[in-house]
Amino acid sequence: MSIVSWMRRLPIVASLLVLPSVVAQLAITEVHSSASTNGTVTLHADWWELTNLGSQSVDLTGYRFNDATGGLAAGSVTLPSLTLAAGESMVLVEAISADDFRQWWGAGLPAGLQIFTYTTNGIGLSSSGDSVQLWGPTTTNELEWVDSVAIGAAGLDSSTFIYDPVTGQMSARSVVGQGGAFAAADNGDAGSPGVAGSAAALEILQQPADVVVNPGDSATFTVTARGLPRARYQWKFGGQAIPGAIRSQLVVSNVSAASVGGYSVELANGLESIQSRAAVLRLAESPKAPVFTLELTNQAVLAGGTVVFQAAASGVPQPTYVWRFGTTILPGVTGSQLILTNVAANAAGTYSVTATNALGAVISTAVLTVRAKPDLRITEVRSTDTLDPDFSRRNGFTPQDWFEVTSFESSPINLLGWRLDDNSSSLTAAYVVTNAVTILPGESVIFVERLTADQFRVWWGTNELPAGLKIITYSGSGFGLSSGGDGVRIWDPTTANNTDTVSTVDFPAGTAGVTFNYDLTTSTFGALSVEGVNGVYQAPGSIDRDLNLTVKDIGSPGRVREGGVVLPPRAPELSVVFDGTGLKVRFEGQAGRAYRLERRTLLASGSWESIGTATGVDGTIEIHAGAPGDFQGFFRVVVP
Repeated sequence: MSIVSWMRRLPIVASLLVLPSVVAQLAITEVHSSASTNGTVTLHADWWELTNLGSQSVDLTGYRFNDATGGLAAGSVTLPSLTLAAGESMVLVEAISADDFRQWWGAGLPAGLQIFTYTTNGIGLSSSGDSVQLWGPTTTNELEWVDSVAIGAAGLDSSTFIYDPVTGQMSARSVVGQGGAFAAADNGDAGSPGVAGSAAALEILQQPADVVVNPGDSATFTVTARGLPRARYQWKFGGQAIPGAIRSQLVVSNVSAASVGGYSVELANGLESIQSRAAVLRLAESPKAPVFTLELTNQAVLAGGTVVFQAAASGVPQPTYVWRFGTTILPGVTGSQLILTNVAANAAGTYSVTATNALGAVISTAVLTVRAKPDLRITEVRSTDTLDPDFSRRNGFTPQDWFEVTSFESSPINLLGWRLDDNSSSLTAAYVVTNAVTILPGESVIFVERLTADQFRVWWGTNELPAGLKIITYSGSGFGLSSGGDGVRIWDPTTANNTDTVSTVDFPAGTAGVTFNYDLTTSTFGALSVEGVNGVYQAPGSIDRDLNLTVKDIGSPGRVREGGVVLPPRAPELSVVFDGTGLKVRFEGQAGRAYRLERRTLLASGSWESIGTATGVDGTIEIHAGAPGDFQGFFRVVVP
């Protein structure tokens, strides 16, 4: 924006600064959701930038922010005593200190840049898509944010998201050398943290249009605008503000003569204010027989779930509704919606709704199918960071969230089309399984965020994981398991209700490197894994012999089975002892395993001879190898 055009807007700014909405001059101007894993990984974290595009300072004390989940109630961060000067940008970064952030980005940062570190309750900007929402200190309505931006999937690009200077949308990506962007000193990420953005003038791209509807119908008005700071909306009817009508779309329900008139919307952003045209709402005058504007659709629901049949009919006068199950009228249901809860098998069948007025009647029908809920259970979850600071350098990738699903069914189940989400419990935002993966009776399948199956095997060990373990990679907007506490939800392919999950678990803040596990004896989920118990072991990819061996990830991916836990064999490390009477081969065993000691004279040739066996225990095992003079040769232990 040129200096001339900025000066022209100063009188407007001055007139608006006396309003309570002065906070709207704040704008979220940059978001980093996927830092590069090059360099010193412990210095890198999610961050976002807040800019004061106005001409007066803003006291940020008590302001709150959150990502796509949680809203004001669950996990929002409250800012301490901070002031953002006119034209100033500050950075809000997760987990790492201000000094670490400066070391990461280096000399390109503005002098005196304010950096606020937050660590709390589940805020994590997912690289598969997320959002940042900022509220004022006294706001109680989550829709009344100061600013809100959505970001898409970052992919393999570790550059930041920035706003388009024309539209104000958070859709562009930083490019080194453009718009003040530079390369981070530690790993080369592209961004412009702390570089103040410029305002973009408010402009209405699409005015609200006139609407004509039948009595009792709904009318929708929409305005499309652009600008930065982003517009805050206030719809008006006859010039008077409509309480709560603060979004770009206004729906007027059950239209009557009292609803007829002009609807307009005022857009303000703390710097300027513009007014839309007044769109006129009118009633249709001629009587009309009913017609369905929304027909019933066939539904499928799991037993015990909830199903919603929705219809809409238009006519003059407004139609009335009668619902039937088969030929039986359902008493008390007179609206356009039928909700069935805790659905049983005998609820399956044909449902219909008849819409009637003085000029006629129309019928819409649909079929409800009720299916038994398959017994799939979430049996393990990893939601925390690794304790291993050198993991990424050694293995070439960063550990990610994962969870395990186990079938307790007696028949195979095809997982194609199944949906997965965290505790946001949203079918619309859920990840959809696109692989035709079949989970067999008693089998466990691993779902891992972003990592390939081969990377997961490097992490948890090809020899330690069950042979043929199925590993599915997932990603999705907002689907990230927070180390501060979260949940996992699974839906089958046809369920339409967010609450009708096949399996659900919730878990609190975890311990770094430790999974949450499932107890087969009590059929309960949520205890932390314990190494050596129920198949829990240390992931080979987290072992660094040059570091303290307490730096490790532990879990039991793929090992839960109905009726017990199957432990994959672990290759024994042999040692020998001579007690004066004979030679004994010693090694660490696993409970329930059978061990066979074999010997042959020549290492390169000859047959192996069995000379002793033992039944495993969790601890040291000894097998007698022979009397003095009788134990020459080479030994091995075979684990069938």
